Amino acid sequence: MTPVLVAFMMLMVGVGRIVNAQSQVDSAARDAVRNASIARSAGDAQSRAATAAQASLRNRTWCQGGPSTSTDTSAWAPGGRVSVIVTCDADLGGLSLIGLPGAKQMTGRATAPLDTFRRAEP
Repeated sequence: MTPVLVAFMMLMVGVGRIVNAQSQVDSAARDAVRNASIARSAGDAQSRAATAAQASLRNRTWCQGGPSTSTDTSAWAPGGRVSVIVTCDADLGGLSLIGLPGAKQMTGRATAPLDTFRRAEP
């Protein structure tokens, strides 16, 4: 019975790590899109989003290689929108004994509207 209980506890730890990592990646995406939406240009929005995602996940040791950020500025205009996708590989090392992979890719997506009365810049 003890091996079954240990395996169950390890599974709960693994699920907890995955849920926590997904929550942090979603939070980083929200931070990134918030920073991108106040930028004055589409190019500035991309760099602001990447910087915000990096800052949000800076001290997270589970994020292997740091987050990658993709910013969609195709609807960049007053009243438009900006979207950000943040991707990070979560380290699940030590839990492979119960069948979990060594890493799992986490993806967070967020979209924010652009101010209708903003001054358009190229």
